[in-house]
Amino acid sequence: MNLEFSVFRQVLSGALGHMQSIIEKRNTLPILSNVKIEATASELILTATNVDLELVERVPADVTSIGQVTIPVQMFYDFVRKLPEDAEIKVKTSDAGELVASSGRSVFKFQTMPADNFPTMVAPTAVVTFNINTDDLAKLVNKTKFAIPSDDVRYHLGGIYFHIGDDGKLTAVATDSQRLALCAMPAPKGTANMPSVILPRRLVAELSNLLSDVKVDDVTVELSDTKVRFVIGSAILTSKLVDAQYPNYRIVIPKANEKLATINTKGFIHAIDLVSAASSDKTKAVGLTFSMNKLVASVSSRDEGNSVAGTEELDIEYNSDDTFAVSFNLRFLMDISNQIGSEKVQMAMQDALSPTLIKSADADADSIFILMPMRA
Repeated sequence: MNLEFSVFRQVLSGALGHMQSIIEKRNTLPILSNVKIEATASELILTATNVDLELVERVPADVTSIGQVTIPVQMFYDFVRKLPEDAEIKVKTSDAGELVASSGRSVFKFQTMPADNFPTMVAPTAVVTFNINTDDLAKLVNKTKFAIPSDDVRYHLGGIYFHIGDDGKLTAVATDSQRLALCAMPAPKGTANMPSVILPRRLVAELSNLLSDVKVDDVTVELSDTKVRFVIGSAILTSKLVDAQYPNYRIVIPKANEKLATINTKGFIHAIDLVSAASSDKTKAVGLTFSMNKLVASVSSRDEGNSVAGTEELDIEYNSDDTFAVSFNLRFLMDISNQIGSEKVQMAMQDALSPTLIKSADADADSIFILMPMRA
């Protein structure tokens, strides 16, 4: 008997959106460009994988005939998302090996591939299983993910280091050697024997997307030495871990930076953004000059014979009478500033070449950021 069901566009579109982001743009195996659709008595089970990462999501449906099939996820998603918001989609497979999807006067036919050939990721043999508040997990991920290197050369840095810190807190760390982001939370129950692992960059991106879309209070984490699984409402995200030793990040966290500046966060972000208009290359430097109760941010550039310079002055709290100048990568400084999330940001500095510690001025700040200066 051929598979047949009907489903509303709004429930299917969200799940397919998650599925299509899992798929690699270039696949050596054609079936890896497909989503597996399994129709059970009362719901659809959708699965997408790139072999290293797998997402399974359940959506309610009116199922007439159970079965399973795989179809190209990108084309099917494009069809579904362009339908009216309240559209109902009727789906069935044909004897010719096609999946026929119709809604109103629209009819699309998709070539299928057998679901029996679809790869399945084996669940981790969990060393620990624990529940974590969804907002806490989202903060751990989102406060650190920007510091993951975008290249694949530094394999050991290619993700978030997820571990129990020296203070007993659940800690996330990411670094690309020029900047470091650390966020820590009280460790949930069940994490006492948790292994220290590296969550891959691709997993981090998909996890962040799911956490922003799915409205649940808690996430279940199943963790082994080689795999991790996140159960987020009706979605299950499983991934291999980065098989590498994360470097000892603690040695780069400065302990005695004596030059302290406290700055209004919104004003600081505005100042950096404003002077960045003087540079067409956001990887160039922004100069910060600190003096008694004043900060001057400046950018200058020369491009094809044209020169431009911009400055912005801010009132700040600064603990030194001496003028101090330091330069940072424009984009890196902006990335960190956007993660502060409180009224005031504090910068602790030593000299123009040593790591600067940046964090919220709040006493209970859960995140710190380290940024290496640039040579002026």
